[in-house]
Amino acid sequence: MSNKELKTILLIEDDMVLRENIEELLTLYGYNMITAANGRDGLEKAHKVVPDLILCDVLMPGMDGYLVLQELLCHEATQNIPLVFLSAMTEPKDILQGMDMGAYAYVKKPFEEDELIHAIKDAISKYKEA
Repeated sequence: MSNKELKTILLIEDDMVLRENIEELLTLYGYNMITAANGRDGLEKAHKVVPDLILCDVLMPGMDGYLVLQELLCHEATQNIPLVFLSAMTEPKDILQGMDMGAYAYVKKPFEEDELIHAIKDAISKYKEA
């Protein structure tokens, strides 16, 4: 992937170890990474940078992933950024709630590396087509 094709991913995850592991993994795959430890910080960064994709935990203190998605959808600059939820909440109703709200995909924790990469590549390629 050349530099002009470098895609920026915003990762919003409150678990520091998981956040650092995902950041390291995706950097190795050639993505430009921006991270946030909570929903509020993530929203601020999303508006400043307007990333190609947002990976967002659902369960976070303060502002959960559902509220992050609602806020993103309210602003023209961020409403079309594909958002992939990362969550240990694996009940069908939880997944449906995220998808019905407008999430692009829902990756269940713990996840396999290739599952995450596939969701990212798919979301970014569909976003480019839009």
